[in-house]
Amino acid sequence: MMGSINAWILAARLRTLPLSLSGILIAAAIAIDAELFNTSVFVWSLVITVLLQVLSNVANDYGDGIKGTDNADRIGPKRAMQSGLLTANALKWGMSVLVVLTVVAIWRLFVDADLPFIDLMVFVGLGFFALVAAIAYTVGKRPYGYRGWGDIMVFVFFGGVSVIAGSYLYIQTFSITQFLFALSVGLYSTSVLNLNNLRDSESDALSNKMTLVVRMGYKKAIVYHHVLLIVGFVAYVAGVGQIDPNATLIALPIALFLRAHLKRVRSAKSALVALDPELKRIALFSFFSALFVFILVGIKVNQ
Repeated sequence: MMGSINAWILAARLRTLPLSLSGILIAAAIAIDAELFNTSVFVWSLVITVLLQVLSNVANDYGDGIKGTDNADRIGPKRAMQSGLLTANALKWGMSVLVVLTVVAIWRLFVDADLPFIDLMVFVGLGFFALVAAIAYTVGKRPYGYRGWGDIMVFVFFGGVSVIAGSYLYIQTFSITQFLFALSVGLYSTSVLNLNNLRDSESDALSNKMTLVVRMGYKKAIVYHHVLLIVGFVAYVAGVGQIDPNATLIALPIALFLRAHLKRVRSAKSALVALDPELKRIALFSFFSALFVFILVGIKVNQ
């Protein structure tokens, strides 16, 4: 049984998609600012990012399901396998289809990007690494998400690969702007994972899912969350300043939003109840921060 459309929508976890698109928007903004934007590269970058995110989510549903991490004691968004809406075999079939579609989309992107041979080989390696990382987070005998490596991988892919490698496809060079925004997007994205792990810390510990939160403890993970967002904020403002120094005025409302968020996280009496809304807020905050840069560059270029 392959399951209903609603079951696959549940497994795809569509609410995670805006966060995954943040780096793609920033990369496109950098390309527009350099007057090297390529519509085809942008479209295929979006398609690949969505496919990889959905693949990761389906693999996570499968991996946590067969390991018993998603069980009756878990409090949070409903999972497809946990709820009996999709079987393990159906999820494996879904992963196979997503891998094939992603490989085709990656090939199409590389054709349109027209990269030199050496660059092409590097990006082929990145594409393979991304596919493996999307699945291996919770699938396999030694999934890295169960060993506390999820934060580093999110930072690398959502920040470094998405922003730096993503913008390189257009401009084929490097700049301080790329690294500042990669740092910001990477840290913002890692903060979302940290919130997710804070929310699920009790059930993860019982299931022997040794996330960074479980390893360092709840109180230290709150401090870590502050560091992620504050450093990410400073890098973001510096990146905006590289594009338009006058636009750094956006820092004030951003700072007020983050201050309110961090206060709510510190005072949360029930992680399961209080942190889930904050997870959604920070994910959307990262997306709209990237969208602001995209719009800012568009206005600058058209002046």
